[in-house]
Amino acid sequence: MRYSLLEAGGWSRLQTRLGGPRAMAASAREHKAFRRARGVPDAGTLLRLAMMYGPGGQSLRLAAALAEAEGLAELSDVALQNRLRHAADWLEALCQDYLHEIASELAPEQTGDVLRLIDASMFSGPGGQAWRLHLCFAPCAARMVQACLTPLRQGERLDRVPMQAGELRTGDRGYPQPDGLRKTQDAGADVLVRLTWNSLHLLDSRHRPLNWQQLFRDARRDGTLDMPVLVSKPRGQFTPLALRLIMIRKPPQAATKARVKARRKSQKDGRKRIDPRTLAAADYLILLTSLDAKDFPVHRVGGLYRLRWQVELAFKRLKSLLHMDKLRAKDPNLARAWLYAHLLFALMVEEAVEELHVKPP
Repeated sequence: MRYSLLEAGGWSRLQTRLGGPRAMAASAREHKAFRRARGVPDAGTLLRLAMMYGPGGQSLRLAAALAEAEGLAELSDVALQNRLRHAADWLEALCQDYLHEIASELAPEQTGDVLRLIDASMFSGPGGQAWRLHLCFAPCAARMVQACLTPLRQGERLDRVPMQAGELRTGDRGYPQPDGLRKTQDAGADVLVRLTWNSLHLLDSRHRPLNWQQLFRDARRDGTLDMPVLVSKPRGQFTPLALRLIMIRKPPQAATKARVKARRKSQKDGRKRIDPRTLAAADYLILLTSLDAKDFPVHRVGGLYRLRWQVELAFKRLKSLLHMDKLRAKDPNLARAWLYAHLLFALMVEEAVEELHVKPP
C-alpha cells in the first residue's frame, strides 16, 4: 500500500515532525477537526484515516472497514466522510507547519540556496471539482518548501505563497504580472520570469513602447540581447518597475518546433494571419529579471531559468506516482482533505529520499 511509510518508524517520525501527539491533538482541536472521541480515539488516528483514504488509495467504505479490522476506529463510511470533511483545515495546517519547518531549515541566509521555482497545476475531479496547487520548489535540495491549494479561479502569481528576503523567484509565462513582480521585489526577493513579446506593457529607458521587431533584429545579430526596461501598465496608477529584458536565441531545432506550435495556435484561434512578431519571438527564450547584470550575465541567467524542469518533474511525481490526478471526492472539503493528505505524504517521501542522499527521478 502507498501509505506503508506510515508503518513502524515512519509514523513516529511523522508525529515528531508535526510536533508530537500533544501538539497534533491541540492543532486538531484548534481547527475543529477533533471535538470528541466518538468512533475515532484521537487525532493521530484521524490522520491515519485521512492517509488511508488519500495516498492509501482506499474508498471511504474500505478505509472504514480496514480501520475496524486493524482496531484503529469503529465508524461507518458516512461517518468517516463527515470526519474527513471537517479535517480539511487541520490537514492544511499540518502541511503548512511541515513546510514551514523545511523552509526554515533551507533558509537562503543559512544555506546560500536562493533559487526558488514557482509553478502551479490543476487537479480536477467529479462534479466539476477543480483545484490549483501552487508550489515553491528548492532545486538544490529537491524539496517543496511552500505550497498553497486554491480554487481554479485564483490564478498563478509569484506572491501566491509566502516568500523570504534573498530568494530568487523563477516563474514561466503565466507569472509576469506587474503587481506580482512589484510585491516580490518589495519583499526583498529577486525575480526571473519568462514572457512573450505581448505579455507586459514594457517601455525603454525613455519611456517609449518597445520596438520588438528591431529588438529581434538586434538579438539575431549577436545571438543574445540584454537591456534595461520599465514594466508599466497601459491603464491605472502604477509606478514603472525597472528590470532587465534578456533574449537568448534557441537552437535551430527548438526554434523550428516553436514556430510550428505558434502557427498551429494561430490557426486554432481562427486567425488568418499570424503576427510576424510572434514568429520572430519563437526563435528566442525571452526573460525578465531583476538580477544584476554584472553578477549575472546573460547565459548564467538562462542557465538558472532552465532549472525549472525540476518543479515540473515534482508535479509529474505527484500525479503519476502518488496519483493526485485521480481526485475522487465531489464535496469541496472532502476534496481538500484528500489533496492535503497526499501533499503531506509527498513531503514525507521527499524527506525520506533526501536522507538516502539520492535525487528523485
